[in-house]
Amino acid sequence: MKCLIVDDDPACRRLIKCLLSPYGHCDLAHDGHEAIGAFRMALEAGYCYDLICLDIMMPGLDGHEVLAALRELERQRGIRGSDAAKVVMTTALMDSQNCIQAFSEGCESYVTKPIEEQQLLAEVRKLLGDLHREAPDPGALRQQGGVPRYRFVRNTPGRFLIVDDDRVCRELLKEMLSSYGHCDFAYDGAEAADALRLAIEDGTSYDLVCLDIMMPGTTGHDALMAIRALEAANGIYGSDGVKVVMTTALRDPKQCIQAFREGCESFVTKPVDEQVLLDTLCRLGVLKEDTTG
Repeated sequence: MKCLIVDDDPACRRLIKCLLSPYGHCDLAHDGHEAIGAFRMALEAGYCYDLICLDIMMPGLDGHEVLAALRELERQRGIRGSDAAKVVMTTALMDSQNCIQAFSEGCESYVTKPIEEQQLLAEVRKLLGDLHREAPDPGALRQQGGVPRYRFVRNTPGRFLIVDDDRVCRELLKEMLSSYGHCDFAYDGAEAADALRLAIEDGTSYDLVCLDIMMPGTTGHDALMAIRALEAANGIYGSDGVKVVMTTALRDPKQCIQAFREGCESFVTKPVDEQVLLDTLCRLGVLKEDTTG
């Protein structure tokens, strides 16, 4: 499957790419003009897209204008009907007027935000049939959106623990971090504390914990206090402890202050922006900018 994801929100682009990239190659466009240019170049190169995920509310050309332009490019080349790219509008607009307009302009599906994995994949399967997982492109992630290259502070790969009850959030963070080290997962605070305990006992402690707050059972606050208590019980204090970054949708200053008092080093709100996260890890000394290239 060849897919073009068009959205001015980098977090939305990354989320949709995370959901669809296991099944094919995904290109990204941040506005309508870039989308039309990418689509035109693909047609000229004989590299036709199978699927377009298209936002409506974008600066400059909106999704309606982009959809009309894409269908006109296809018409000029005699591409019609089942040979045309399938277009899924992925938008926060839930009103019937925009929905009716999009279908009249030639979209095949309309999925409202926040995007849910099963809903999007179900719609894509309706349009393209069964989806088959493809081997990932190991070089595709770096430099997306102008992200500078970094490297782990040591010559050996880092060890990272991603703690989140949401699978998509775990996969997004893994995509951002896997170039710098090995990522383990925990699904709640209790699993996170157990993972840290085992790592300390094995002498292979983690370099970084990305820790959600709102989780069933043991929350991120509980997990953070348990982690720091485990370290203290083993004589690990201050800069020798694991760096903990709270990755949460909670924007409440009280939550932030509480997390810092409990011993976190930073607080990054969701949807997590890759550049913000990498800059944070550089500031904490987990990563450093790679000047060798």
